[in-house]
Amino acid sequence: MSDPVSWRLVVDGARRGAQNMAVDEALLDSVSRGQAPPTLRFYQWAPACLSLGYFQPFAAVDVEACRQTGVDIVRRPTGGRAILHHHELTYSIALPVAALDQESGVLQSYYHLSLGLTEGLRRLGVETTLAPSAPLRATHGPACFDEPSDHEILFGGRKLVGSAQVRRNGALLQHGSILFQPQVDELLHCLRLEPQEAARQRVAMTAGVAGLDQACRFTASEVGQAVAVGMESALGIRVQRGSLTRAERSAAARLERHKYATAEWTEGRDGTRAR
Repeated sequence: MSDPVSWRLVVDGARRGAQNMAVDEALLDSVSRGQAPPTLRFYQWAPACLSLGYFQPFAAVDVEACRQTGVDIVRRPTGGRAILHHHELTYSIALPVAALDQESGVLQSYYHLSLGLTEGLRRLGVETTLAPSAPLRATHGPACFDEPSDHEILFGGRKLVGSAQVRRNGALLQHGSILFQPQVDELLHCLRLEPQEAARQRVAMTAGVAGLDQACRFTASEVGQAVAVGMESALGIRVQRGSLTRAERSAAARLERHKYATAEWTEGRDGTRAR
């Protein structure tokens, strides 16, 4: 029997939004070039940060409201909609698409990786389910957690983990928020919404979003350790603690300075963004 594939585990502290996204992209690039093994990363955000999906219009953001409450703003390299990163633990996974074998399609890979997340949460005593496939909607709100997407993780029928993915050069990056507390009002305060739409979103999200604190109070370290073990069990891999290489740190610093910390990227001026 062959030895299980080894993944690197990177555990970071809290970083600014631009730095977090730069590190995730640096990991994607490193893995895609074959310079690093598949990597599982856990991190948090300081200060609280509103992240926008790659294609999401910046006009959805109430910039003044974010400024007044000290909320940072960043645009992710992945799709999806706005997330307020505050009382949560974020995971990211960078790996070659080929490592998933027959599970390499987008939806199949979401399902495959979600099995590791659900197994990790189960080890904490939190029983979750995966959202079923649903027909595409022509319109949706600006907030990621207003409804679950295919194979996202539900606790008590409510969305607990929201994830997004991007693929490039034969590798994928998937990252997502494991919520400790639903931040419905705080998130909606950061968005530019008509009163009627804000009220509708508040009702939908209050009924549809869960947090781990509703099960038990866990530390970020406890959740990260459990999910890492869950990934090992569900995916048949071995996770070994590691750190960013010097090249990855340098690449992340460049990406932060020239991309994620710039208005051109975050605001998507003239409908374009730097790669």
